[in-house]
Amino acid sequence: MEEVIKYFEGLEERISTLEAELASLEAELDELKSRPAPEPQVVEKIVEKPVEVIKEVVVEKPVETAAPAEPEIPEVPETPEAPAEPMKEEPAKEEPASPKAAVYGKAVDDIRLAISLGDRFLYQRELFGQNAELMQRTLTELNELGSFDEAISYINSHFQWDSDSNTYQQFIVTLHRRFG
Repeated sequence: MEEVIKYFEGLEERISTLEAELASLEAELDELKSRPAPEPQVVEKIVEKPVEVIKEVVVEKPVETAAPAEPEIPEVPETPEAPAEPMKEEPAKEEPASPKAAVYGKAVDDIRLAISLGDRFLYQRELFGQNAELMQRTLTELNELGSFDEAISYINSHFQWDSDSNTYQQFIVTLHRRFG
């Protein structure tokens, strides 16, 4: 029985402690209610929008250029006061190997050497349907052909490319560099 009495006495102490805490919290609540409401704060929200990436493909078309005209050298009359100086020769300008080289670029022995990294991705995506193996096999077979006409025949017999597309035209320019 003594244990029960001690238990109830302990409960009475806990209840009085809880009542004191409750009174303290009620006083704090009353104090908070009596304070004026705080001014609303403006909070900036940063919203990240997806960035739109615009890819622009620039296809350079060959431009035919006429050979530069020889500059006219005006005749300089000799004056007796100044001794004549020997004329300095200008370094000889290299003429392109053929008219086609001026239009299509320097000839190459391997078609892969005529294709830049950007063009490689462009051809692979637009002409070979993302198939890198097909592109490599085709370039190897084109390298083994003997003429530009054979290369065009090979392409026409194996692929159904749109001959009006810029990518196709650019690829043909590359073939010209290989076969001259």
